[in-house]
Amino acid sequence: MYKTKVTGAALFQATAAGYGQPIATFGSTQKGETPVSLVNVALAACVTMCVQGYYASQENNQTMPVEVESQLEDGQFELSIGLGEKVSPDKQARILAYIDQKCNVKNLLREDLPLQMTFRVLESVK
Repeated sequence: MYKTKVTGAALFQATAAGYGQPIATFGSTQKGETPVSLVNVALAACVTMCVQGYYASQENNQTMPVEVESQLEDGQFELSIGLGEKVSPDKQARILAYIDQKCNVKNLLREDLPLQMTFRVLESVK
């Protein structure tokens, strides 16, 4: 079970209290995180952890560098998965299948919501 309490602090401002530090949200990104930006953060964080889980469980590698950049625009998510290695199309398919199975945030989203994931090699390890 997940539980959160949100308090309206002022017009178009709210503070959420859940399991960690309180999170302030605003009605526009100029002031900070918005509810929609938190969905974007949640998806990127979940995908990051799933990729880490793939490497740990399937390859016994707990140190693979992972960086996920996510963008939500015009009702479509675009995620760029940066890894510490170049991955073949076959391995990309295995990682994406793992994400499909394990990513609870992705699985909460509408099935018809466009979500594109691409892979890249992290600059810091080239």
